[in-house]
Amino acid sequence: MDLLMSATDGGRLTLSLLDASDFAGFRDPWNALLDESSCQSFFLKWEWLYTCWRAAERENAELLVVLCYDGPDLVGIAPLYAYATSAMKLPVTKVAFLGDRVAGDYMDVISRPGYEERCCRRVLQFLREDAAVRFDMVEIDAVCSDSQLFHFAGCEAAERRDLSVDFRFECPRAMLGSTYAEYVAGLTSSTRYAIGRRERRFVRRLRAVDVVNLDLCQHIDLLDVLFELHASRWETARPGESTFHSDFRKRFNRELLGRLESGDGYFSLVRADGRPVSIVYVFAYKKHAFFYQSGWSPEFASHGVGLIGVQEAIRHAANAGYASFDFLRGEEDYKYKFAGDVRRAYAIRMFGRGPRGRVLERLFKVKGGLKSRLAALRRTSRPAARSGVRGRSTEAVESWS
Repeated sequence: MDLLMSATDGGRLTLSLLDASDFAGFRDPWNALLDESSCQSFFLKWEWLYTCWRAAERENAELLVVLCYDGPDLVGIAPLYAYATSAMKLPVTKVAFLGDRVAGDYMDVISRPGYEERCCRRVLQFLREDAAVRFDMVEIDAVCSDSQLFHFAGCEAAERRDLSVDFRFECPRAMLGSTYAEYVAGLTSSTRYAIGRRERRFVRRLRAVDVVNLDLCQHIDLLDVLFELHASRWETARPGESTFHSDFRKRFNRELLGRLESGDGYFSLVRADGRPVSIVYVFAYKKHAFFYQSGWSPEFASHGVGLIGVQEAIRHAANAGYASFDFLRGEEDYKYKFAGDVRRAYAIRMFGRGPRGRVLERLFKVKGGLKSRLAALRRTSRPAARSGVRGRSTEAVESWS
């Protein structure tokens, strides 16, 4: 690890960069700090981020994980990297969170309680003034509105012109009770009716239906079932658009599950006559479940098999004592039927001081203005209520009713 500076933050905090050769052995201090922090995202775990780095095209990338120390104590981690890419059709060097290519949500600067603002301040100062990488833009994406980084960046954006905080997407979330029955009781009457009707119809029409919930690290082989069912679902609608269409995504998930431990997540698998017809891929951290992906057989679409799979994954999370079942990014209508809460995620952007950075900044401002106007138009055309608790009449990939 290379020391960056010793006299910072009033002489108390120092920064260093985590060397790529040290990343593999940094699991214990990384996860210990994350466990201690207020962060509740699975996607900040060492297992996820180290696998992201391992799977990256590293000939065009440079690890930029910033470590914050108070004396000898590790008090903050910013899981960043830099890589060559394109933006607005321009070749650029970009700094981003590790995991930006595999849809990691709720990213943040991991900080010991009480150090959140100081760590965020130092990381942003480092990017502005001391980064060893000459970048054209920083795009720190998927930052939740309840994170410390979001609050600090919002304050900075109000004072400085070189930083912006822009809305990216919504994340519907189901808040769970002590049991699945308690969770369902909190939904609207129409949603409760649809769930019960779907379950009864599914069991009546298909013989020998069973559901199993299996630990991820003990059933890596089920990834092949997920890849197959997810691809078959998408090929019927939009060929070639499956999340797992690329070898990169498949390789990443296989490597990830090989590093997970028991309790880090589960597959919720629905079988009919012994045949897999639906699978839901769920991560877990600090008693929160994160719905990452799913797959289901189009042959059974008329039975609502995909939605049945989601119901069973929520049932397992609720009965196992999880506090929430988070649907993550993606504003598909069915998610709002199950969810009673919505979180918002943002992108924090800064631009380099060179000519390309200044051009990008102007282009993003124009693009942001257009997106804001379009979003305002969409909001005025939407029904007022969106969640399953407040009610919303929409269509899903499968028929909701």
